[in-house]
Amino acid sequence: MSQQPPYSKYQQALLDKTHALLNSGLPEHDLKMLSHVLGEMQQGLEVFKPYQAWRKVSLFGSARTQEAHPQYQQAKACGKALKDAGFMVITGGGPGMMQAANEGAGRDVSFGIGINLPMEQQLNPVVHNSPRSFECKYFFTRKFFFLRESDAVVLTAGGFGTFDESFELLTLLQTGRNPPIPVIMLEAPGDDFWGPFLKSWVRRLLDDGLISADDTNLIYHTDNVEDVSKHITQFYTNYHSFRYVGQTVLLRLNNPLSTQSLERLNAEFSNVLYKGTIEQVFNWPKHDDACYAHYPRLRMQLQHGRMSILPQLIQRMNALYQQEHS
Repeated sequence: MSQQPPYSKYQQALLDKTHALLNSGLPEHDLKMLSHVLGEMQQGLEVFKPYQAWRKVSLFGSARTQEAHPQYQQAKACGKALKDAGFMVITGGGPGMMQAANEGAGRDVSFGIGINLPMEQQLNPVVHNSPRSFECKYFFTRKFFFLRESDAVVLTAGGFGTFDESFELLTLLQTGRNPPIPVIMLEAPGDDFWGPFLKSWVRRLLDDGLISADDTNLIYHTDNVEDVSKHITQFYTNYHSFRYVGQTVLLRLNNPLSTQSLERLNAEFSNVLYKGTIEQVFNWPKHDDACYAHYPRLRMQLQHGRMSILPQLIQRMNALYQQEHS
């Protein structure tokens, strides 16, 4: 009789938590909810697993926008521009702006994460029955996959749902609970959908001290789809990915920075550090995933509440690297 191989640390933790839940005396409806959530998480992880090496961009927008509307055509053009730049495109899988972006990108590089609602919204024809689509019962699991899998997010014209997704994303970026990624507010030329939001509400929040000046730099505003793909591509010129180790922020780089560029970065951003300097380290930490072992890292300890500075720091680091290699 073959012996059961030892479980990993997290396999054992998952088994222990499941066993504890089953013996917790929770009512049946709570267990039903937990089983649904776990099933959606498993399904989403399996759908995205083959595509971890691809950069992906999520596009949020209204399900109600009609094909003849300029915003629809702009979202479609954006999907195509993203595909042409080498990105896969994630949408909510529904009609309107979501379908437009999927049409522009094409079925082969499109994902659709649908939501099972009692009265509306089915998966659009582009992603229907695609191996890159699935439906969620819960909005929070759906939004989890949008942000977990996205290397950038494009916000297009939409209603309550789009604003819900937008504010959650900005909150997670502001608080450091989501890795730094480009966020683009896109509108059709002449439409000025996001203008009132940026010129009125964001300005009021800033003037009243409810957000910081750093927070306003989380957003890039444009009506040009080529600017969208260019902005995202430039963000990943030399920046690769992000992680925490305790209170330490790590930025993985595609290529190391020179001593001169590192000194310049420290000179320009030392005021946002809690202590120490921005250091370049290699093979640290030792327990990082093996697939990241060869990447150099920038290691730093940011002041509390300064996570919004990371997109600026990344863009400056990219620019310094480009200057040296142009």
